[in-house]
Amino acid sequence: MGGSKERLWYLLNRMRKKKVISEHDHSTELKRCLTTTHLTFMGVGCTVGVGIYVLVGVAAKEYAGPGVLLSFLLAGLVTVINAICFAEFGARIPKTGASYTYVYESACELLAFLVGWMALVGYITSGAIAARAWSGYLDSLFNNNVHESTVQALGKVTLGPPFSESLDFLACAYEIVVIIIISLGVQASAFISTLLAGVSVCVLLFVTIMGLVIGDFRNITNTEHGGFLPYGIGGVLAGTAACFYAFQGFDIICMSAEECKTPSKSIPRAIFSELLIVTLLYVGSSCGLILLVPYSKIDVRAPLPSAFAYKHIEWAKYVVSIGPTLGISNLNILNLYNLSRHVYCMSSDGLFMKAFLKVNRTTKVPVRATVVMGLLVSLFALLFDISNLVSFNVISIFLSFVISNGILLLSRKEERNVRSGCSENRNVSSDEQPLLSSDDRVSEPRTGFSGLADRIGLLYLVCLVVFTSLGLGLQLVSGTDDLLHGRALAFVCLGLLLGLIVFLTALMATQTGPAKHSGFRMPLVPYLPVLSIVINIVLLAAAANVTGVVGYIILVALGFGIYVALVLFPSSSSGQNSSSGNVEGKREEETSLMNARDDDCD
Repeated sequence: MGGSKERLWYLLNRMRKKKVISEHDHSTELKRCLTTTHLTFMGVGCTVGVGIYVLVGVAAKEYAGPGVLLSFLLAGLVTVINAICFAEFGARIPKTGASYTYVYESACELLAFLVGWMALVGYITSGAIAARAWSGYLDSLFNNNVHESTVQALGKVTLGPPFSESLDFLACAYEIVVIIIISLGVQASAFISTLLAGVSVCVLLFVTIMGLVIGDFRNITNTEHGGFLPYGIGGVLAGTAACFYAFQGFDIICMSAEECKTPSKSIPRAIFSELLIVTLLYVGSSCGLILLVPYSKIDVRAPLPSAFAYKHIEWAKYVVSIGPTLGISNLNILNLYNLSRHVYCMSSDGLFMKAFLKVNRTTKVPVRATVVMGLLVSLFALLFDISNLVSFNVISIFLSFVISNGILLLSRKEERNVRSGCSENRNVSSDEQPLLSSDDRVSEPRTGFSGLADRIGLLYLVCLVVFTSLGLGLQLVSGTDDLLHGRALAFVCLGLLLGLIVFLTALMATQTGPAKHSGFRMPLVPYLPVLSIVINIVLLAAAANVTGVVGYIILVALGFGIYVALVLFPSSSSGQNSSSGNVEGKREEETSLMNARDDDCD
């Protein structure tokens, strides 16, 4: 490549490029064999894991008390709103990659890489969380003898956060087993996942029924220790942010698009079926837990087994200990499945190392991506502590949903402009059409309310909603006491922020149009996407801490450095400039945002 100036221009042009994907393009190196049922149970298996078996104890004891029931309901509602956005993208884009691919197709390469990079780190940390939770539950069956023996033999690690005080060899060894399972092929993984998901569902139903039969309903009313909401509304919101993590997992359905027989139909159906099943299970089992044991006496390390131990029902303690162990086993399997497909997708786009493009001819599995990423997860599980990993993961999840909903709004703007331009061209005779330039296809300038929206632009409107929502979240989290005590200034600030969001949404309504593609489409645009953005940012403000935010900023900066290296030095880092013979599963050629917009009309 030429001098520094040419390199800079090349980098800037690459940052603005996007990937063109046809909704009818079903070509893939992977094997299409999954049905709606497979996807639904894979989603259930990937969702029902650490969240309900570990974090339910933390959410109930430290954040919401019996109000954890409301936290789960609110978290489920927010997840459904987010899932509608993913359902539209999944129906329109039949490729693996989930949010990374959706951003790459609708926005630009730089933002797509950063989303993909943070998702990659998120999958690794999620795998480590699941592996450590699995070892903790299994060890609880043996009175924590494994943990104590490790500490006695090797001593404690004194490096401080985010490192754990003890090495978890059990979690590390289990991740090696997961690598072998994933390498067997997607059909074997799907069968094992369905089996383990069935066991998890039965265990949660067991907890719900036992709580209703032998539980104490005074634990719900909690009249002696602060009532149903001992930590107030702020506690419920903080608990919602914690419970929100327990609903994450439906993205595996989108990640399986290239291995699904009919992605445009199966992905939306599987997403909504999975979320309905999971929400009912979570609300029921959390209710059962509170009925069995007062929230202040919950053991956060193993909340469900300790609840039955509190009731002196030892056989039930072992039943629910085996269930979470199998459920978290399933989560670990599906997390590595997600991670390997994500790395394969980024590598095939030239945005990661080309070595990960190797696909086994027999199993149709990206073997190198599976093995290398699995070993990295096992290393994280060996060294790092769960609590420090969860904080970062929650921030990553919330921001991913904010970006996805923002991108959906911007994609509706593009489709509206293209539709307007094309419709105007149809009213012009064939002799005149070649004389029209792209500028001639733009409609006449509007005045009044719509004209104000045109002058601001949809991109700036979305950014304004994001920053206003951040202010709203900070006001709700830090000013909850002022609101509860009826202080006028707090209500004025809250009213102004809500009013500004409503005004910005009304402006957006003049900028967006119906989706042009076939298949499932998100209703009530821009209202539902804006609602999703607001809720996610408010929950992010409730869940974030300084350590997590600083760590996230550092990782984004590191990701940007990696992206620059991949673009400017492709021969040593990625397969962007490799020949088709050396790069398997090469994606479609990228093009710029403006060229893609013009091609839709031509």
